[in-house]
Amino acid sequence: MKPPKFLPLLIAFVFINTIVNAQTSKTIDPELQKLYGDIIPGESKQLNTLSSLNLILPDTKAEEWPVIREKISKRLLAAFGTGPVELKPAVNKFQEIERYQNHGLTHIKYRYHVVDDIWNEGVLVLPEKFQYNKQSMAVLTIHGTNGKSGKMGALGAPGTRRAYALELAKRGYVTFSPDLFGYGATIDDVSEGQLVTDFLKKYPNWSYRAIKLLTLVRAIDVLEQLPNVKKGSYGSMGNSLGGGMALYHAAIDPRIKVSVPSTGVSPVATNVFRLFRNGAANEEPTKWKKIAADGKPPYDVHEVIALCAPRAMLFLDDYNDPYNPDAQAGFHHIYQAMQVYQLL
Repeated sequence: MKPPKFLPLLIAFVFINTIVNAQTSKTIDPELQKLYGDIIPGESKQLNTLSSLNLILPDTKAEEWPVIREKISKRLLAAFGTGPVELKPAVNKFQEIERYQNHGLTHIKYRYHVVDDIWNEGVLVLPEKFQYNKQSMAVLTIHGTNGKSGKMGALGAPGTRRAYALELAKRGYVTFSPDLFGYGATIDDVSEGQLVTDFLKKYPNWSYRAIKLLTLVRAIDVLEQLPNVKKGSYGSMGNSLGGGMALYHAAIDPRIKVSVPSTGVSPVATNVFRLFRNGAANEEPTKWKKIAADGKPPYDVHEVIALCAPRAMLFLDDYNDPYNPDAQAGFHHIYQAMQVYQLL
């Protein structure tokens, strides 16, 4: 007697169904759930997949984006860790330290409060035709990796070969160049490595990236309190480290309306330099714990770019950056995030 023709199909169905049930019966890891949102093991999710960089489906509607955006934002902020304050605007204390002329422009050095006992310095540059009775547009100019030069790297310090704060001031903008935490005046009496080590001992659940971002958020808080600066709408620009920080800052601070990240797009999953350089784990300890657990970053840079939409962004990148050798991957992430801009 021949077996029914449908028997092989029935056996195949039972076999596949058994495998699926075995895959989906795994207990959900609460820590991964915090990072990924409402992920269910074995269930396909459109958000945060490394196999496909698509953030939206072809039929995604603009009104659906806020929900998607919120999930991305939660994963990003979770990777930054938890500190004593959120990365949000506040009214902070600040004071003028000195005022001087350089390159024909008025420079004003400020000292401003960041969090707890952490203070920072920044230099405001006024345009040549600055009018004290009018409010001017301001741009946050963020320095790159330059050690103790810090903020001076955007102000034409010898050997830095970067002076975009001065150039923009010459073009009529107010510019504000702060030290990033770990650079400039923050390491007058200590090395960057020791500063970060001490910081993470005091704030074990926070991250190096978070405190650098907070110095930028608080820099905008200072600008918000200056009488001759246009409020609520700022630009930002940075190169290398400054470019990356400009991008991440724009993603979390809606007061940045336009940004120019220069060589700042660095994919998390493909840039080996970022994964293995000294101190990489300190940048975002929570992120690295997750990578160590399952090999998957909690977010990647196309999602960070998408958080900036629909605000104006100009990305400048090169093909010969030894610290970000896979330029094509960076362009691919920009292209994927562009789909959100097209949606909105």
